[in-house]
Amino acid sequence: MNKEEYSKWIDENDTYPEHSHKWIVRTYIDSYDGAIEVFYRNFGPFETKEEASEFIASYKMKYTTKRIITKTSIQPICEAL
Repeated sequence: MNKEEYSKWIDENDTYPEHSHKWIVRTYIDSYDGAIEVFYRNFGPFETKEEASEFIASYKMKYTTKRIITKTSIQPICEAL
């Protein structure tokens, strides 16, 4: 089966559910020795990437002291409907 035949087969036979794409914010903090960043926690899900970005900016200002959260990453997730 070539690529085109495989794609056609998938279109005709795929029963995987539709997906609703959402976003999470993944946060990191410095390790105790400062050598690496350590995963802290996820926040979300958020409907849009912009909503996630606004949330983490506000969260960092309101609830953390300077340099507690050293890195953030906004990542897509998929939720089966």
